Amino acid sequence: MSHFSRITTSINDLKILKQSLKDLSFEYSTHKAYLEDGNGNLEYVDMIVKKNDKNIMGFIWNGTEYAFISDFDLWKDDNQMYPENIIEKILQQYAINSIIQVSYNEGFKTVNKEKLTDGSIKLTVQRWN
Repeated sequence: MSHFSRITTSINDLKILKQSLKDLSFEYSTHKAYLEDGNGNLEYVDMIVKKNDKNIMGFIWNGTEYAFISDFDLWKDDNQMYPENIIEKILQQYAINSIIQVSYNEGFKTVNKEKLTDGSIKLTVQRWN
């Protein structure tokens, strides 16, 4: 039975969210739109995210952070995408981009970004005085 699932996130910076989606090769639109579930129900979203010309998820601003929303049943037929993995990848990329931005604001430059065998990312930053 199709229905919308919501996942609360700590995403609160739209610019970093956009960059993270771009880094993961997602198309997105910040024009207010409606996401449709498998039953034809519509849910208002502040950002719609597409993959392969298909609206697959959205983000809703609650005043302090964005919540992830999707109908996970719509993903059943796509063997390459699993919603749990996608949101984990988005959150990981958002965290990386947040660290890079904060580091940059503090005068650091990203020197190296390395993906480790366990899936974690090692960032190296430096600052010269």
